[in-house]
Amino acid sequence: MQDLEQRRFRLHARADGYQRRIERAGTYIERIDERFDAPSLHVSGGKDSLVLWHLMHESAIEWPVFHFDNGLLNVPGVTEFVRHLADEWESQLYVRSSEAVNDERMLLEEGHGYNGYWGTYERLARKQHWDCRVLGIRAAESPQRRDRFDGLRIPTDTSHDPAAAPIHHLKTADVWAYIVDHDLDYHEIYDEQGELYDGIDSRENRLVTLYDSEFDSLGSQEISQFIYPGETNELKDIEQRK
Repeated sequence: MQDLEQRRFRLHARADGYQRRIERAGTYIERIDERFDAPSLHVSGGKDSLVLWHLMHESAIEWPVFHFDNGLLNVPGVTEFVRHLADEWESQLYVRSSEAVNDERMLLEEGHGYNGYWGTYERLARKQHWDCRVLGIRAAESPQRRDRFDGLRIPTDTSHDPAAAPIHHLKTADVWAYIVDHDLDYHEIYDEQGELYDGIDSRENRLVTLYDSEFDSLGSQEISQFIYPGETNELKDIEQRK
């Protein structure tokens, strides 16, 4: 991160509005903990779930952490980064994957990881009796994510896989201000992409799975080709064989 960006985010962290939004996220986490018996925190290794994880940790709440290893589609180093944070914060981490993650099925059959993710999570959730998914989803990311969650309302229906998004209301600048203000490590891809986009807090600067068609509108396939050419070319070769 550039020095000018760091100074800007440190100033942002002093703003009353920022501090109110962070306090609101912490309150929401506490309400989820009171409402449910066994929430689980879902962590991708990206900046948003990083901030949510740290907020939980700072609240002295220790939900189990679920991370899905996307194998071939993983941004290099992301699962290792999650494991490092779990060790540092002494979190109970569950890393799961599917049988298809390291061969062509991951790209051709697993729906870029989503099918494997859901099946793996549902089996584990039943076994561990988890009763709420806590997600690092924000309204600013997309209209779909904006409309999917109400950042003020605690889920009440426990029969249909309830999910909560405590940082739904945070702005992108809030997320980076929190990371800078708490001196948190983050994945290197944000610095790499920040140089290609309009700064580290650009809307397009996101950690997604490589060659991810969901984020094609952000140019994710071209960016992964630029930053991780070897891994991306391997995926292209697989796709061309189908």
